[in-house]
Amino acid sequence: YPIKLFYPSNMPIILQTALVSNIYFVSQMMYHQQPNSPFIKLFGEWAVSSGNAAMTHSVPVGGLAYYISPPATLSDMFHDPFHALFYLMFTLTACAIFGRTWTEVSGTSVRDVARQMRENQVVMKGHRDTATARVLGRYIPIAAAL
Repeated sequence: YPIKLFYPSNMPIILQTALVSNIYFVSQMMYHQQPNSPFIKLFGEWAVSSGNAAMTHSVPVGGLAYYISPPATLSDMFHDPFHALFYLMFTLTACAIFGRTWTEVSGTSVRDVARQMRENQVVMKGHRDTATARVLGRYIPIAAAL
């Protein structure tokens, strides 16, 4: 029974992007309501981008919204390495958590795969039928986290 390399597929990154979008939305909404509140600035401080006047948009410049956004350029990454590392660790951790959660929800957990193997009469050579879940438990969570 093959274990897929990209076990949970692309759902973790979709869920992570949705989480970041919701944090941006709430942070921007709260910041525009009370821009001087120190509590709200912890969630995000926003500024209008200095691009084309016809296409201005808000960009995070502080708070949680800033640190969970990717560095804009390669030089920004070198000027603020903490931001780049925080973004990297946040993205990897969120995707790993969402990947493990997705395997439990989508029917591809260790328990579900062991049941499917039993129903299809697939056996693991050298292992009892009752040990299948334990053996799969060594591989599926790692594949889901990657």
